[in-house]
Amino acid sequence: MVRSSKAGLAVQVIVLAGCMVGLGGCASKAFVRTDGPVAERGVSISLVSQSCDREIDPNWSSADILGLDLRVRVSNGGESIVAFDPGKTALVADGRSSPPRRGDAAAVVAPGNSQTFVIHFLERDGTLACNVPLTLAFKGAVAIGEAPVTFKAISFLPSNDDL
Repeated sequence: MVRSSKAGLAVQVIVLAGCMVGLGGCASKAFVRTDGPVAERGVSISLVSQSCDREIDPNWSSADILGLDLRVRVSNGGESIVAFDPGKTALVADGRSSPPRRGDAAAVVAPGNSQTFVIHFLERDGTLACNVPLTLAFKGAVAIGEAPVTFKAISFLPSNDDL
């Protein structure tokens, strides 16, 4: 049985979506380099793993599409509840800041607990690649109790290769 190219594409999209949403990235890997955890008032944030790929955009010859999934761990060693909103993080590269395309829902982390969040970035840019230093910023993403807390950004290098 021969499928039309449209049906084949739909199956590929479904499989890819299942990998990205259901598993938080199909091939989660360690970073080549990442800053250590950032900490403030008993709360620490660290980058756990990543999945990065870059594909040629057939509709835009001057830029490719970078897909990046980050697994971020928030550990609460303090005495108050910590709120973390992955949607308020940003990918910073080449002087530009981009919000995530999607990610886990905002959640609270109780004292003495940790939670890992998946954040997905999808960017069309000619200068972004898996082998380019990137930074994850947390402006407005963290609150302890009702008070927003400022965390230093975490710099990282996903890969030595431009995947």
